[in-house]
Amino acid sequence: MHRRISEEQTRKEMIDPQLEKVGWFLRDHSKVKIEIPVDGYDAEPWNGGMDYCLYRENGEVLAVVEAKRTSTDVRLAEAQLFYYVTEIEKHQSFRPFGFLASGIEIHFVDVGIAHKREVFGFFTREDLENLLYLRQNAKPLGSIEINNEIVDRAYQHEAIRRVAEAFANGKRKALIVMATGTGKTRTTMGLIDLFMRSNQARRILFVANRDALGSVCKIQNSG
Repeated sequence: MHRRISEEQTRKEMIDPQLEKVGWFLRDHSKVKIEIPVDGYDAEPWNGGMDYCLYRENGEVLAVVEAKRTSTDVRLAEAQLFYYVTEIEKHQSFRPFGFLASGIEIHFVDVGIAHKREVFGFFTREDLENLLYLRQNAKPLGSIEINNEIVDRAYQHEAIRRVAEAFANGKRKALIVMATGTGKTRTTMGLIDLFMRSNQARRILFVANRDALGSVCKIQNSG
């Protein structure tokens, strides 16, 4: 049971430290400004303007943070955030990202691009610049040819295309199940290559089970 505190307390005690932790220093007004009024923003029902604006180096708004007290469902502020980012887009070269924050939960919103999702913390300026680059430069996964020098089997191509279709339809997770010896690593590398060349990703984390790999090597060596 979370204690009931005001929105101002929520911001000062919880959200401010969360922003500072990832480099959004509130005293640096070239990076962060709070309670920003914009034409029409102080009209009902949303008095007070935007809670936080996070800026890129050229002064454009990278993201807006809409804060609500801990006892409020942060998702109820989504319409308000949508209004802010679409209005800002009229005055700069792109639509900023958004965060809905309650001090307990943080939801990331890319309005018109992807569904909101809960995240573990605010993104750094570098993170947001990277996401903006991907948004502005991404090509459809289905428009990029699969590299046959990496994968040359039909079922590998099929697996890659099915994952690409899932992501194109808004999915964020996919599972490929393949038998031993069918080229799981090559299929994965082919998929990574596709994401990189389509500008759907710039950094990839490849995780392998060392214990399982070690067991396979022992079996092969003993044979």
